[in-house]
Formats: sequence, structure tokens, C-alpha cells
Amino acid sequence: MLFLPLLLSVSALLSVSAACAQSSSPPFPPAEPSRLGLQDSTLTSLAELVASWVDSGQVVGAEVVLIKNRYTVFHEVFGDRDRERNLPMTRNTIFRVRSMTKPIVGTAILMLADQGRLSLDDPVANYLPSFRNERSEDITITHLLHHSSGFPDPGYPKDIATYRNLREAVDDLGERGPDREPGSGFLYCDGGSAALGAIVAEVSGMPVEQFIEERILTPLGMEDTLTFLSLDDPRRPRVSSTYELQEGEDGYIKYWDHTEAQKVPFFRASGGVYSTPLDYARFMAKWMDCYHGNDVGFLSREIVATAFAPGVIPQYGMHWNVLRADPDQGRGTDEPRISGFGHIGSDGTIAFAFPEEDLIALYFSQSRGTGTYLEFLSMIRSTLVNSG
Repeated sequence: MLFLPLLLSVSALLSVSAACAQSSSPPFPPAEPSRLGLQDSTLTSLAELVASWVDSGQVVGAEVVLIKNRYTVFHEVFGDRDRERNLPMTRNTIFRVRSMTKPIVGTAILMLADQGRLSLDDPVANYLPSFRNERSEDITITHLLHHSSGFPDPGYPKDIATYRNLREAVDDLGERGPDREPGSGFLYCDGGSAALGAIVAEVSGMPVEQFIEERILTPLGMEDTLTFLSLDDPRRPRVSSTYELQEGEDGYIKYWDHTEAQKVPFFRASGGVYSTPLDYARFMAKWMDCYHGNDVGFLSREIVATAFAPGVIPQYGMHWNVLRADPDQGRGTDEPRISGFGHIGSDGTIAFAFPEEDLIALYFSQSRGTGTYLEFLSMIRSTLVNSG
């Protein structure tokens, strides 16, 4: 839960849908930073900072992308993709982005709500019979989106890798029931995100990963983003190995690489997406379009407004971390200006968009246990974001 200090220190609203997306032409061409008002010294300092994290052993490797006004002004790699094999990090490496899956699943739910195929206020039990019991019957879809269902993390009675499929895990979750009263507070929970995935599958009539592929990834041109890494996938060699920080002086130990099968043999909806920084930036860019009122033909203004409403805590909305600017600088008392929105992944990835600056910042490492993504976000906010 390394991102919780961030959640508890910023102010928030939330989610809209990359459904707001059409197929895209080659995105984010390179441009000189100075053309877009960025100082070379700022980007040099950023590169030096990330390089220092590699040199000091805080991360094994990283890929960093900054996109300003839809132009790539910084795209650099650092350290190793696989240290034991002496493979350096390369551009467009595929990373396991873990909980950065959650905004994509949240997007799928919002798309279905916008189509009138579900209501965000509906009880989960309307779609998943395992929630029809006195413990779980009051949990709504909004509770799942806001992480206020009352389930602990991850919430399942057993290790998720022991289940045969997503629905079996979610049914076990619903039958178990929450620890707290639904709506009583924020309690981050992977199981709640999995339940959202099961609802998407139930309502759409197709596996949630198929819905995501057909309605989000393909329309956005996210060709290097996948929900499951099969053993015969030709992109396997591009997938970074992942490392976990050990206590004491052992540093990072590799705990998975692309030669191995996934531990969880199905798309778990709370995580499971693989992506590159540039691919994920397509998703973030369309969210900024939605925030600015573009692409409203793909989502109604009503669902966009709902998506950016605060959750039970102001720092987290419907499956997004959201930073909010000073309300006095906002668009009005009912629409405080959003400074930024994004999410992190527990293997060391982060992506944030800052709509007022038309800026997307992505820092992907493969180092589970690092806190450097919070330092990265802090530097971006202090140097490149007007609202700080």
C-alpha cells in the first residue's frame, strides 16, 4: 500500500472513460522542450534524479516519458530490464502495471452506465448472486469504485492464484462479506476491483478482458497493452523482469521474468494489465480530452461529471487518484479545478495527467517496494505544474 501516503496527502475527484476514444494516429511525436516552454535544466535534473535512483539501488531500471501538448519532450531509459541477463532497459519495454489496471476497469463500468445497462447506485447483488446475503447485499457498484465496500485487501478467503477463474474468486468474496459497513470509509481492496470486472462480464455477456480489448484498447490503438501474457505471445521478450525489495542489505531480488507463466492464471481485474509508457499515455490523453469536454459524443456530460465527483475521501474517486487545485482557483464552487489524476502500480509504475497543463508524466520501473514514484510525482508537480 505504498501509494496510501499519496492518497492521504492530496485532494481528489475522479474517473471518466477512455471509451471517449477513437482510434488514434501515431501519437505524441517528439519535439524540442524549449518549443513548448520547458527548460532543458528541468529535464536534465529529472534525468539525473532517476539515474541516481538506479545508481543507489533504489530501482533496478526505469523508463520515463513526459508528454506536453501531445508532443513527447522527454523519453529516456535507465538501468536494466533484466539485471541477471545483463539486458539494459530499452524504450517501449512492456511493464506489469499492476493496479494501473483499475482505471481501465473503472472505465469499462462507466461505459456500461452511460449506455444505461447498469446504474452506479445498483446493488452488486443485482448482477452477482453471491452478494445476495445479509453481509454483502448493501454493497453498491459505487462502493466498489470508491473502495468503500468494507472489504479488506485483497478480501478473498483464499489466495487468488488458487481460484480457477475470476468469477469463482469474486463469488467467494461476496459470500465472505465485508469487514466494515459499506460506505463507512475508504478501504483499498483488490477484491472490489475484481467484482467490478465480474459485473462487466455479466452485463456485457463477454469476459471483462474481451470487453476491455474491444472497447478500450483497440479503439485507442494500444497495441502493446495486454490483459494476459500467454506463453506463446511474441511480445514476451519485451516484458521487463520484476524485482522485489528485500529487508536488510539484500536489495532487489528478481521474483518473476517473462520465461515464466503468470502466477494468476486469469485476468484478475484489480491488476493484470501489461503496457508500455507510450501506450498507457494514449489512455491518459483521452481522459484529458474528456475532462476538457472533448469527445463527449462517446460519453455523456452527465457521466463525465459523475466520474469526477469525490469519493468517500477526497483523494480517491472512481478508481483514480485525483489531485485537486485550490477551489478558489477553480471553475466554480460546483466544479473545483482538477490539478491532476492518475494511478500507481505496486511493481513501481505511475502515470499522472495534468489537464490544465496538457501534460502527461509516466515513470515505469519494475522494482516492487520502491517509493521513488512518489518522489517523481512530487518533482513533476513542483517544477512543471502551475498549481503545484
